[in-house]
Amino acid sequence: MMHSEQLKLARRPGGKYDFHSQYALIRESLECADYTIANLETTVGLYSDKPYSGYPLFNAPEALLEAVKDSGIDFLTLANNHMLDRYFDGMVQTVNLVEKHGFDFGGANRTQAEKDAPKIVDVNGIKLGMLCYTQHTNGMDEHSDARATRYGINYLKNADFAADVRKLRGAGAEVVIAMVHWGREYKRSPNAYQKNMAKRMAEAGVDVILGSHPHVVQPAGLVDVPDGKGGTRRMLVAFSLGNFNSFMSASYTDSGVILEFTLTERESGGFDIGGLGFVPTYCWRHSDAVQTLSSAKYYDNPPAGMSAGRASKMRESGRDLAELMGKEVTVLEK
Repeated sequence: MMHSEQLKLARRPGGKYDFHSQYALIRESLECADYTIANLETTVGLYSDKPYSGYPLFNAPEALLEAVKDSGIDFLTLANNHMLDRYFDGMVQTVNLVEKHGFDFGGANRTQAEKDAPKIVDVNGIKLGMLCYTQHTNGMDEHSDARATRYGINYLKNADFAADVRKLRGAGAEVVIAMVHWGREYKRSPNAYQKNMAKRMAEAGVDVILGSHPHVVQPAGLVDVPDGKGGTRRMLVAFSLGNFNSFMSASYTDSGVILEFTLTERESGGFDIGGLGFVPTYCWRHSDAVQTLSSAKYYDNPPAGMSAGRASKMRESGRDLAELMGKEVTVLEK
């Protein structure tokens, strides 16, 4: 996310912006994976005569994408409740800039053809099918061009999960990952809607669900689901990964998780999901930036300049996340 306070801290002389410091302390955690996925919850680039802005209508400078790309992130899901904050035209501009900076992306579409095309990415020879959905767009669809709802945004309410998965499998996808923006803000447990949508996606053949929107972490883990052949298969469900970088102050909104998992091909065909671990992240707000860091890495030796009180909160956040995620998910320093 990109709140107005973060914009002010990133502003440099001459009106330019530099967001690299936000990710300097967490870059190692993002770069070490073969493929890193994130949710971009802001529009990007100047729109008309409107200034850059934070809540409630997010719009950030293009320089944000440069910093995000340099941090090690490969894929951006754009299906979220703020992607129409600058209407359909602003969404199109955001997609153009995301593409310009070399990201893989999904969830926001400039054309019907783009929406219809299966999104496949190749990671070390494994073909991943990518699905992106959002529960809503804060009512901004009612004020946007009709194209926003016709094909611009991938909404859960319009989704045909089975058809979407079939399309991906037909295009060669070996593993299907769904990034879903859903649930109630500030709730640390998934609600009935999330559970129902997850069940429907499982029945459709989705292998991994990565959730966002509540701004706080919700449980994650491997679950056994019917495989449609009379047996079961293992599926990874992470209902909400919390906040990665923001200026929010409500309880638990200063933390999140970088979830890590591995895909291992079976000799008999298909893939096993395992190696489940997470980096507990903490948003350190200070006079120069809002920096995301690993509370596990800095647990014993906080970064220079962090006060004793802030270090205590960081450690408390890390312990809380470890308890919430459970013993089946390994805590990782980086």
